[in-house]
Amino acid sequence: MSKFELKIVKGMKAGSVYPVSPDGMKLGRSSQCEIDIPDPLLSRSHCCFDIRNGELWVTDLASANQTFVNGKPVEESRLTLGDMVTAGDNTLEVCVPDEAPGTEAVVAPEAAAENGEVVIDLGFGKVADGEDPETAKKSMLRPIIWALGAILVLVCGVMLIGDLGNKRKPRVAPVGALPEDHALLLDYERVEADAQSIFRYELRLTPDGKLSVKIDDVGGAETNENGKNVNKDRHVSKEKQLDKAVFLEITREIETSGFFSLDESYSGFAAKENELQEQTMIIALGKKARTCKVTNRTEPDAFKKLREKLETFSKNELGIWAIQFSTEKLTALAKEGLDVAKKKFAERDVRYGNLFESQNAYREAIFYLDTVNPKPDFYNELLDGYETAENELERRYKDQRFRADRAINLSDWSTAQNELRILCEMIPDRSDKRNREASQKLIDVETRLKKR
Repeated sequence: MSKFELKIVKGMKAGSVYPVSPDGMKLGRSSQCEIDIPDPLLSRSHCCFDIRNGELWVTDLASANQTFVNGKPVEESRLTLGDMVTAGDNTLEVCVPDEAPGTEAVVAPEAAAENGEVVIDLGFGKVADGEDPETAKKSMLRPIIWALGAILVLVCGVMLIGDLGNKRKPRVAPVGALPEDHALLLDYERVEADAQSIFRYELRLTPDGKLSVKIDDVGGAETNENGKNVNKDRHVSKEKQLDKAVFLEITREIETSGFFSLDESYSGFAAKENELQEQTMIIALGKKARTCKVTNRTEPDAFKKLREKLETFSKNELGIWAIQFSTEKLTALAKEGLDVAKKKFAERDVRYGNLFESQNAYREAIFYLDTVNPKPDFYNELLDGYETAENELERRYKDQRFRADRAINLSDWSTAQNELRILCEMIPDRSDKRNREASQKLIDVETRLKKR
């Protein structure tokens, strides 16, 4: 049985309770986390909880928006009962599992009396000598009534404990039928078109809680270096059944967004000839319904904020961070990533972390091109650059670790401290096992230095 539990007291999954595994558990928006919450303010792996020597600890995993314990930002902190951990828009309370209901030992009246305990005689004995039979009859009925009442209280108590136990378990409830004033239907469409291509993005939420996203990226055909026609069209479709709590949370976001006060149409002029930039959002919520179309102009503030929330929400739920963009946009993002990666690699001797950042920039640029076909001409440069950065980082890491371990073996604690700090700068991601290993050694070395 888990020694600690984490109860979500605020957020999309408020009320859910998670026993902390002896192997630890992560919290984040990624479905790979044990506590996965589709909160856009969470990092994919935001923080982790683990038990050390019987104590519960929380560690921030280099999250974008930090982890807080009782309102204070922490990188790592020991937790005690009642502590509040905040990550994104979610607050978790540290609890312990309820003790299983036990049974009390039955003590004989004689033994209880000897121990000085108060003994209650239920009066089921014989009529005392000289006692009026009618009075004795009433005396005998009284304990029977009390006994029946005690049994009734016991049964109610067992039912209540069972019900509370069920409420403690985290559940994923289907949306099912919602009250009429919360029934939601949403359809959002974004179209970007010119004379050569059409990009269409559609996000849809149905009253039964199904989220779906469709991408149609029609770019026609082009001739490759071998003189063959290559189809550039791209079609992607994903959907997911939402948890009821998540569905109600996005419903509340829409209710308070100000969308229903917008005009039906906002029009402007295209920046270029034969170019169309159009967004249409249709929402029916309970008895309210509104259609708003924005064509070739800047979005109204309420429209923009809601659209960004919906797109971020769908990316978190469906794990689609790249497909919402057109091929041209993804290619441009990848090219920007390539430029950053090359710059960081060229400056790898300027700052210890530059090589790690170069590798990450290469990886991100490759990710952008995952659904792009055919690949742009710089794609092979990305692959080669990533492999070169990865190999160079691993080589430097091993050399640096050797220097740190040598200093530790020689008990040269000051040198070991400096070498380990360089290792932590070289691999700055605290979720990386290389960083964790170096950080743990650094703590030990600094402890030894303090004792000198």
